[in-house]
Amino acid sequence: MRTDEPVRREEKATSEPEADPQEEEIVPDSLRVDPRVGEELYGSQFSAAYSRINARGVNALGNNNRIHVVNNTGQPSANPVIRDLVGVSDLLAVYAETAADEELGEKLGQRSTACLAGRPHTGRFSTACVALARRHGRDRVHEILLPGDVAPEVLHRAGDSVKEDHGYVLRLPGNRHGQVMRLLADLFRRRSASLLLIRHDDSRAGVRPSAEVQHQRPAPLAVFRAHLGRHLRDKLRLTDEESITFTRGYLHHSDLVDALRGSYGPREVVPIAEAVGQSHPADESALAEILRRSQPRRRARAAEILRSDVGGASRRPRRADQHERAFRIAYAVFAWQPLHYAFEAAGLLLEEIDGQAKRVDWGRMALQYPVSELLGPLDVDWQEGREATRSRGESSRSARLHDGALRGAIIDEAWHEFDSTRPALLKWLDTLVSKDDEPMRRAAAEAAGLLAHHDFTRVCADLIDAWAASPKHRLRQAAAWAMVAADMGGQVGHLVRRQVRDWAGGHRNFQRDTAARVYASGLQQPDLSWSLADLRRIAQDPMQQHTYTVAEGVYQLYAPHRADQIIFELARWSDDRQLQLHAGGALLKLATIPADTSPSGSPDLMVRAAAHEVDSHDLVRLWQVALLTADLSRRAWTTFEHWMTAADTDDTLRKATVALITDLTALPTLCRRMTFHLGRMAQFEDGLPGWLDAAMRK
Repeated sequence: MRTDEPVRREEKATSEPEADPQEEEIVPDSLRVDPRVGEELYGSQFSAAYSRINARGVNALGNNNRIHVVNNTGQPSANPVIRDLVGVSDLLAVYAETAADEELGEKLGQRSTACLAGRPHTGRFSTACVALARRHGRDRVHEILLPGDVAPEVLHRAGDSVKEDHGYVLRLPGNRHGQVMRLLADLFRRRSASLLLIRHDDSRAGVRPSAEVQHQRPAPLAVFRAHLGRHLRDKLRLTDEESITFTRGYLHHSDLVDALRGSYGPREVVPIAEAVGQSHPADESALAEILRRSQPRRRARAAEILRSDVGGASRRPRRADQHERAFRIAYAVFAWQPLHYAFEAAGLLLEEIDGQAKRVDWGRMALQYPVSELLGPLDVDWQEGREATRSRGESSRSARLHDGALRGAIIDEAWHEFDSTRPALLKWLDTLVSKDDEPMRRAAAEAAGLLAHHDFTRVCADLIDAWAASPKHRLRQAAAWAMVAADMGGQVGHLVRRQVRDWAGGHRNFQRDTAARVYASGLQQPDLSWSLADLRRIAQDPMQQHTYTVAEGVYQLYAPHRADQIIFELARWSDDRQLQLHAGGALLKLATIPADTSPSGSPDLMVRAAAHEVDSHDLVRLWQVALLTADLSRRAWTTFEHWMTAADTDDTLRKATVALITDLTALPTLCRRMTFHLGRMAQFEDGLPGWLDAAMRK
């Protein structure tokens, strides 16, 4: 099936009699996953892509870089891109040597293509960038980004995009690395360039290709020394000798060394080094606080929280231990929510555990254990939260954590240390998501996202895929939240994006809707054109004709520096009758976004138009669609009147607005409607201002 052909509406499954009610317009940002969720689930490993600080893409080295199109496969397919990697010089200054460096350098000296195999979050990408910088120069390192449905062979048509004596890194999923190296070796050899592939090593590989190097993560203490030393030298202006002395002194603290050695990789070590540097000179209490908020210590505390009282004759029945663990897990999953969610969810988790054990249903516990006893070590957090909320006059019956990131650590501990409970945990989350209660669905979906971060295949197969294909839009939304929560951890981003692209380009209407909801919930592809291509493909589905999800997905992609590209794409949509409703709806959402630089809160698109950063013809075309489309016109005229009010009070916006009005009123039908609507605006009840009247009469 061609992607630009209409898609038949999927027949409803006979096992699901319930029909979705007509969806209402989506409140902007109401579906977006709060960035604080990423911090709670992953702590220091939270991906900055969700913090709205313009740190977009798959790594922190390539923010807002120049994009080079490698191959044009036509619309709506996404194009591969090559982007410059900035900050390689900074990386070289803090890079900690690994055992793979020497061998990798030798491979690149002998071959034009090579492969670095290793586990995520062990510093593979940094090692690759450093190896290429040492061979070709720190300002000659680039990353190749391929959409999920584009094969690496397309690079044969890259032409001059592969520069002479430059290095390129490509993260390639799957197991075709040997074949890809052979196919592309001649291209890069002719350019005296290097291509370094990164492969995920699942530790089951047999004989490795001769061009492959096994990556090993750097020593945690070496990473700490490098990052802390640079902070002390560059930020605090200490000498090399002083920074070495202070760093050596910190490493005499056994608790700090234990935490560093207990880390899972450099991404957990670097935040500790930065925190120590910012607190320098850090005394015992400052170090203790820094370590308390580190991922290794969070995991240790989570283990303590889920540990039961196993001693002595006062040992309670086994059910008490399970009840406590279930309540503490539920307390973490529903952190910041009213406490009744934790009680209800704990009861449901115990039922699932009993079901897995084929035990007679014991029923819900009542009047057995007070909250303090059920919480155990978490009682401190509970009491602190109660006191804090009482002082503000708020409700004190909420599940609160002193350290928000402990939420993910407890869920993580429950998954890894109680393996036999995994089926019950997954069925429990499925039960919670089926509830007609949004806070419960959100919390369960976020927990599922964290578990997918650990076992993507299993959690998708057991939970998320079924939610994504459900006729119930609330379950499809739960699937979207789970995928975004999984992506926030940064480790399974390639799997998340591949799954979303499969849904967007597949043959099931409900899964296409789920893909749109993933974008509406905050996901972004490494390149904007990839996201827009997916949304265009989804928007062609007749099921989407009366929904607002695609428009909300476009709204989530907006940033001032992207305005021209997004408006250009929406204008192309407006030429397709199937896409006009989405193009106009997206415009109306974007047209209300206030400009950060405007004291009066003028719409950002107006500011961009006044600065000639948006094509005026594209903007006119989109306003025509919005103002003349029956399903949009009422909302469109309200938004358009807001633009007129802004132009009437801001001289800098008026010239561009006059040109917009002149072009719009060239269409007689629109001229009559504009005269009718604008003449009834409250601020223009005494007559249209001169500039507006003159623009409409041109």
